[in-house]
Amino acid sequence: MLLATNAFAAGSKKITQRVSAIRDRIVVTEPLTAKQMEELGWQNRQGIYDTRTQLTYMRLTADNRILFGGRLGYFFNNNTDPKADKTADNFYPLVEKFYNTFPYLKGIKFSHAWSGPIALTTRMAVHYQHYYQGDMIYAGGYSGFGVTATRFGSRVGLAVLDKTAIPETKLAFATSLPGYIPPEPFRWIGAKITMYALDTLDEKGGWRKPWVRLVEKMGFPVTQNEK
Repeated sequence: MLLATNAFAAGSKKITQRVSAIRDRIVVTEPLTAKQMEELGWQNRQGIYDTRTQLTYMRLTADNRILFGGRLGYFFNNNTDPKADKTADNFYPLVEKFYNTFPYLKGIKFSHAWSGPIALTTRMAVHYQHYYQGDMIYAGGYSGFGVTATRFGSRVGLAVLDKTAIPETKLAFATSLPGYIPPEPFRWIGAKITMYALDTLDEKGGWRKPWVRLVEKMGFPVTQNEK
């Protein structure tokens, strides 16, 4: 059996030692008018992300809405479906970032909002955990890159299960585990401090820079670029 459940298995005692269920969020605007699209100048409908420490990403939908994502969060004990995350308050900071990015769209309404768990590991790539003498394999830890990597991850995982000799099963990523993540409450405390540092590092600097460097030395690649 191949457990292709990524963050949704992060409550398992063994899996949670290597995987942290980090929340990612998106908001979606109402459809833009033809005039707004012209002012926007988004001619080729590229997917875009910025290079801030706490990055945001955006795309245009087929009906000319802007999907705007980012603003990571964490809930105690790897909770993958917290009721507290289903309130508007959690999305206001992301909406504020949207208005800062598109000031000429200030006041536009949002039709949709979503929040879901990402299986973050110190490797930021798939890894495999073995159960029942290898008859069950957990494949997860894509760290937000699963859309493009899950087919590869499942192919290698099935080869491990079936003991099929393909070159990938001999590589380090398939035969080793990502770093250990501290248990609660240390995980929750560290996550809260780190998320706040990422949110405010670009504007305020100070203690946030050495804190983020410390977190990265511990094995968590939390920034997208050098600071």
